[in-house]
Amino acid sequence: MTRFLRLLALLAISSAISQAAEATTEIEDRAAIARQSAAFSAAFVANDGDALAACYTADGKIYPPNRTIVGRAAIKEFFAWRPGRRQIAHRMESESLRIDGNTAVDVGTWHSTTQSEGHEPVSFTDRYLVVWVRESDGVWRMLHDIWHNAPPKPRS
Repeated sequence: MTRFLRLLALLAISSAISQAAEATTEIEDRAAIARQSAAFSAAFVANDGDALAACYTADGKIYPPNRTIVGRAAIKEFFAWRPGRRQIAHRMESESLRIDGNTAVDVGTWHSTTQSEGHEPVSFTDRYLVVWVRESDGVWRMLHDIWHNAPPKPRS
């Protein structure tokens, strides 16, 4: 009976250690995705197309309204500042992040401030959905990135 209790105790400890390791991994994955999200925003504000494109998989897709853009080069071109316009601020605020193995679905709100030459800065806030994948190098990158205008707030 003593042997059985020891075995049971070892199994319980092993299970607890395994659950703790999974929790640590999820915490680490969430932090890594948050860092990549911040890196994307920093690259956008710095107009660093190479760093921005590196936040996407080689075959990454973005879905701005009424368009589909595929691949890092095309994504880099899409986000490049236009003459006379600059990006002052950008951030993504995750509201729901579900991780399943090497895939994560991130839903939230993005906040952006731009300025056109000779004009006051303008701020926007809209919704996004990003599918992240952890690639073979261990880095989380965006595979799908879609955004749209937030629905209007109901009138009171």
